[in-house]
Amino acid sequence: MMNNDPALMRRIDQWFDVHSDELLADLCDLVEIHSTAGKPQPGMPYGEGPAEALACADSMLSGHGLKTDNFENRVLTADLNDNSAALGIIAHLDVVGAGDGWATDPFELSMSEHGEILYGRGVSDDKGPAVAAMYAMYAARELAPDLPKSCRLILGSAEETGMDDLEQYGRANFYPPSVFSPDADYPVINTEKGHFTPAFSASWEESAALPRIVSFTGGTVPNIVPHLASAVLEGSDLQQVQDVCARISGDTGVTFTASLSQDGLITVTACGTASHASVPDKGKNAQSALLAVLVSLPMAECEGFSKLRALSELVPFGDSSGRSLGIEMSDEISGDLTSCFSVFKYGLTGMAGLIDIRTPLCADGSDIDAAVADRFGAAGITADVTHREPGHHTPADSQIVKTLLGIYEDYTGKPGECLAVGGLTYVHSIPGGVAFGCTMPGYESNIHAANECMPLSDLIMSAKMFTMAIIQMCS
Repeated sequence: MMNNDPALMRRIDQWFDVHSDELLADLCDLVEIHSTAGKPQPGMPYGEGPAEALACADSMLSGHGLKTDNFENRVLTADLNDNSAALGIIAHLDVVGAGDGWATDPFELSMSEHGEILYGRGVSDDKGPAVAAMYAMYAARELAPDLPKSCRLILGSAEETGMDDLEQYGRANFYPPSVFSPDADYPVINTEKGHFTPAFSASWEESAALPRIVSFTGGTVPNIVPHLASAVLEGSDLQQVQDVCARISGDTGVTFTASLSQDGLITVTACGTASHASVPDKGKNAQSALLAVLVSLPMAECEGFSKLRALSELVPFGDSSGRSLGIEMSDEISGDLTSCFSVFKYGLTGMAGLIDIRTPLCADGSDIDAAVADRFGAAGITADVTHREPGHHTPADSQIVKTLLGIYEDYTGKPGECLAVGGLTYVHSIPGGVAFGCTMPGYESNIHAANECMPLSDLIMSAKMFTMAIIQMCS
């Protein structure tokens, strides 16, 4: 890796010693804005909150003398100088809702007792990193005023709701040849798996024969391993249900409760462990475990139960590789395919669900489509891919990757390496894009959860690394 200029590193350190309090003050102003997606309004495609966040950032950037441009209140850009841009930095100012369980006001920047940890919605995802990038622009302009190339800061406002902001912006604008987003983890994420979401369904005539499954509901979000699922049974024996639940619990680690109501119906509830669908092995799929319970019970033969048994063979508990669907595969760069049975609903006359599949770079989308459709079709279940996102890869020997890894090593003293992930980052659809920070390896920042946090030292170090990246890439 390239070694950075120690003298320049010292000058960057000195600049942030002077300006860190200003950075925190601007972050405080942005955290106070409830920039969750809202109802579209004229001139505000994502609602008032995201538009207000863009306007606030515009005032900050233009107040520091940077030329800004607001693209339809979807994206705000700021240019370092008037030269052609060699580097782009992309962050977002929208956030998810606060939710419950906070120890502090989620929309007020708070600090731990000794000031080492920042708390607030957006401090790590992604307002903190966005402000770090803003101040890196200010620092680079002062410390290297004669750079022959420019950096363009691109601030979006709909990352949390599908990235329509960048999609619309990209239709009318070109991105710089090298781009990074501080919206993930260090060191550098240069490889992202593809994303396929097959939807399956089947319908049949209601059968009144007992015992029968009246309903079965599981997950509702495609990209999350469902941690809860429940079913209602009619005509079953409670003790027999409890015995099967105990056996399946021992096999899966998922816990079950079964109770009998006054009208003779049995409700079975499964409780597992949630995780992101891109890492299904980190969770315990309550939906798949409950499916295993149901097909192990003596039920009256009918078309619905027959299809449920077939489904249990296609998405069995513990199969996160897609083996049962005939799509297991792997490559050296991006790793293994992962599969997560994430959404499901079953009733007396039909069922429907979704499977979240993350594919390595070697995958052929049409082959996966056909394999999934064939396996489900053989069971009399229709399956179609409703969402497809190809994989993303920026070579490890590219200038942007080598530059960022060198900077990371010099500032942290830790070895830099390229990472491959199953999730999608903010640069997934941008050629030459990588994710760079701001979460350090091993740190839990509670993104999307209560008490979202970021070490102040990590945020300031990130701003320093971004400054060095701008100066190196634009020299």
